[in-house]
Amino acid sequence: MRVISAGDNLELRPLCLGHAEALFVAVERNLERLGQWLPWARPGYSHEELRRFIAEKEAGNFAGAGLAAGIWSAGALCGAIELHRIDPANRSSSIGYWIDAEYEGRGIMTRSCRALIDEGFGSCGLHRIEIRCATGNVRSSAVPKRLGFVEEGVLREAEWLHDRWVDLRVFRMLEQDWRSS
Repeated sequence: MRVISAGDNLELRPLCLGHAEALFVAVERNLERLGQWLPWARPGYSHEELRRFIAEKEAGNFAGAGLAAGIWSAGALCGAIELHRIDPANRSSSIGYWIDAEYEGRGIMTRSCRALIDEGFGSCGLHRIEIRCATGNVRSSAVPKRLGFVEEGVLREAEWLHDRWVDLRVFRMLEQDWRSS
């Protein structure tokens, strides 16, 4: 995976072990907020877990099995974004993301998603991209809406979040709809 420009001093840089400390600090700073929505964000999240995660994502990037990147604004790490496991037979994937609270409300995530979607439908040859958000995560659900995704429905009790099941809203974009927008 190459560095993807999202315009205006914003880049999606492939995850690498060299980013581990900056990523760990950002996760720690946002752990309580991220833990409301992301199963992996929990007290006790360790450097070793993060290093294993990055090594796995680096291998996936290299193999073309996914695209995992840090979001960098003016040279500072401010979040992460990923095209999850790419399904080559069905030419589909889904996007996951999070952003440091300090950078919310600046359009960074929308621009980052737009750049990753362009890459997905372009270089990756995808036909369908989904974004799934917990039903209560209003800020996260606003991103696919701004990008023109269609909400297809709700998956009931689709994700285990620490101590309970949560419902997920499913948004989708098809290649032909993205190209025509």
